[in-house]
Amino acid sequence: MSMTVGGAKAILEGVIIKKEKSIERESTYQKEMTDDRATLSYIEKLQADGEPLPDGNPYASFVEWKEQIEKEIKAGQSSLDRISIEKAELMAFNYFVENAPEV
Repeated sequence: MSMTVGGAKAILEGVIIKKEKSIERESTYQKEMTDDRATLSYIEKLQADGEPLPDGNPYASFVEWKEQIEKEIKAGQSSLDRISIEKAELMAFNYFVENAPEV
């Protein structure tokens, strides 16, 4: 079954809304990345200075704590990379919806 241009536009209008909402989270991811990088620097400084783990810290070691923060940084970067792709997709979808002739 083939799809009409009008049908494709209708579908993409829903996708556009979802992409826009996803892209709105970019600032949150950037803030989390900043916090995670600061935490990583803090961990590395404590470790380099020979300090003990802070009281109440749930991690068994600096290595475990550092590995968790590095995972969070990697996940945050993946989210930012995905948002970059979504921005390009959004541009293409909007262009199509605005310019595709409904013949």
